[in-house]
Amino acid sequence: MSEDNKNLEDELNKKSEQVEEILEKNSEEIKDTSADLKEEGSDAFDNTKEKASELVNEAKEAFSHVKDKANEFINEDAKEMYNNAKEKASEFAEDTKEVYVDAKVKAKEFAGEAGEKLTEYADVAEDKLDDLAEDAKETYKEAKVKTKGFFQRLFGKK
Repeated sequence: MSEDNKNLEDELNKKSEQVEEILEKNSEEIKDTSADLKEEGSDAFDNTKEKASELVNEAKEAFSHVKDKANEFINEDAKEMYNNAKEKASEFAEDTKEVYVDAKVKAKEFAGEAGEKLTEYADVAEDKLDDLAEDAKETYKEAKVKTKGFFQRLFGKK
């Protein structure tokens, strides 16, 4: 049995060596793969960092461009629009003032004409009232005489 044990022991040693070789081989492959992954990760990080830096620079450039355009608009177009609006408002105010002055003059003329017409109507009304008063006096006198005559005839006095 000792030969069997020895064979088993040799076989076990062989297997143990094979396992050690496989472990060593796998360990080497894992180290290589790990190094490759580390290198690829580092490259990806560097590329991402570079792209991010490019994007930041492009964003800064775009912001600067927008800022320049806004300043240009403010300094040129907006000032021109403001000046045009100011000019139009001034013209409108001037036109409004002219219309107000014209309306004031026309109102004075109208008031003068209306005053003259009222004076004319008052004079006509006064004349008519005088005529009416005179007619009323005459009618009163006639009615008085007729009434007196009627009552005298009615009661027999002449």
